[in-house]
Order: sequence, then C-alpha cells, then structure tokens
Amino acid sequence: MKIEDLDSNFKQEANSTHLNYRKVKETEAEIEGLCPHTWQRLPDGVLEEIDRPELTALARHTSGGVMRFQTDTCILGLCMELLEPDFMMSHMPLTGSAGMDVFVNGSYAATFRAELGEDAVKGEILLSGEKSEITVYLPLYNGVKEFYLGISEKACIWKPLEHKVRRPIIFYGSSITQGGCASRTSNAYPALVTRWLDAGMYCLGFSGNARGDLPIARYIAGLPAEYLVYDYDYNAPDAAFLRETHEPFLEYILSHNPTLPVLVMSRPNPEFKTEELQSRERRQIIWETVFKCRERGYQVDFLDGAELFGEEARECCTVDGIHPNDLGFYRIAQRVFGKIHAFLS
Repeated sequence: MKIEDLDSNFKQEANSTHLNYRKVKETEAEIEGLCPHTWQRLPDGVLEEIDRPELTALARHTSGGVMRFQTDTCILGLCMELLEPDFMMSHMPLTGSAGMDVFVNGSYAATFRAELGEDAVKGEILLSGEKSEITVYLPLYNGVKEFYLGISEKACIWKPLEHKVRRPIIFYGSSITQGGCASRTSNAYPALVTRWLDAGMYCLGFSGNARGDLPIARYIAGLPAEYLVYDYDYNAPDAAFLRETHEPFLEYILSHNPTLPVLVMSRPNPEFKTEELQSRERRQIIWETVFKCRERGYQVDFLDGAELFGEEARECCTVDGIHPNDLGFYRIAQRVFGKIHAFLS
C-alpha cells in the first residue's frame, strides 16, 4: 500500500490539460548555472583533464541549475526527463534529489517529483494569464535529459527580468554545497542565499569530489562572478592533503581576479566523527589561506564552520550528523547571506 492510498493530500495532480509543449532551449527561457548549450556544470574539457568518473557523473547533476522566464499562459506545463531515473539516495527525498521547485513572481508555487521508476517529472500550474516571472530549480542529485514547457494557445514565453545583483555568486565545495540532503531543490543553501540576494549562481558542489582540482580553479577564474564562496574542507581526505591544495586553488582564482571578494568557510559541525586535534589543524590551515591572501591584498573573509548551525538545537540540523536538512541549510544560508549582503550593500 502507498501513502497516497492512505492520505490523498500526498497525491500529485495528474496532467490533463491540452497545452502546446516546446523544448525549453527552443524558447527565450534562460538556464542559469550550467555550461552553455548543455545540462552539465563543468565543461567536457575540464572533466577530461581531471579524468575522474565520479566527478564526471556529478557534473551532470544539475544542482544550482535554474530556469527563468516570463509567460502569459493561463496554465503552465512542465515536463523534465531525468538523466538517471533509477538513481536513489537513502536519506534524501526525491523532491530534492530528482524533483523541481517552481516559483511564480518570487513566491513558492509548487514542487514536482517523479514516482519511483518513472523517468520524467511532470506538473501543471494555474496562472493569472498576465505576464508572470517563473523560476524553476532543477534537481540536486540527478540530471536532465530534456525539458519541455507547455503553454496555452496564443500564450508566449519571454526572457526573464534581470537580477538585482549583476553577476552570479559562485559556490565551490562538497556534498553540502551540492545540496545534500535538502528536501526540496530550492532549499539548498546556495539557492537560499542567491534567492534572497536576487542573484544568479554557479553551484560547483561535488559530493565527495571537491578536492581542490586546479582545472576547476581555472574554470572558475574564467567565469563572471560577483562573489565566491569557497567551502572546500570536507572532501580533503586529511589535513596534509588540505594543506597541499587549499591555498593553491584559491590563489589561482584570485591571481586572475584580484578584485573578486571571497568568503572562505570551514566545514559545518567539525567535531562530529573527528578528533579535536585534527579539527583544529584543518581550521588552522584554512585560516592560514585567509591570512596569506589578505597579506597579498585580496578581499577574503572567513566564516568558521563550527558556528554555522548555531548553538540551540544544532543536533536537529542534519540527517546523519554531517549532511544538513532544511533547518541546517537555512542556518548556513543565514550566515552566508549576512556576510555577502553586508559586503555588497
């Protein structure tokens, strides 16, 4: 028996309206946070240079991918074909890993997910028929094979409004940066921060694979950016690896973008499953990167990961002692947003 049979509130509405569907890339809708003309977060050249199959698979997950457009349709249909319909996560709901969140004129409107075994996410939203701004947050731990937008007869799709913050915010880090384990795609901390700022984003979080790879630093150095959040700590296997890679990665980016402001973070909840001595050593290595960058005249701020979950009920902030739930992501986002907003104001 399924929960839908016990409680009808868990049912998703079936699609029944006749709409004209078009591939999103054949419309004026814009897809942010992904490489041009692809559904992936890193270019093929970068992936070939690193040559790590796990990273290649993760780069095809669309975390941070956001579709934006305006439309005057009365009913909006969405159909997203998943790249990996059988990809499952034991402690993250499908609404976050393989679903999509839809916002209308800045307000949350709907979440859609595929049923187990289905290869597409489908949904419809009733709109006013007047021009509305639509934002769709793509899957955090799955990819998109194709995306179709359905609109009513005589309706149009236009380019989105411009963001208030002119250039995107870039986030580099681990599974936490990628969004594990948010319950919805718009609840990962990079999504929260950029929505509050009204900014675009590049979410370069790679689960278990943020290892300070210099080809990614070179890629980041070539992106337009208003701000960089450098959350590289968790995936360094030990303190020695972190010491060898943490500063060179950031130094390369800043040597090519000397005016780029950066927020350097250490990992949240560092005391969990970690000896205190090693925890202090890793934090010290990260602080040394900050200090050396400041000595060279770069604008680098520091946010101690031990403070990200706050003091009250911090045990309620993760699903497994490491990966944040929605409360954990909200608290991280509050701290990160405060730092960026204060700098940009």
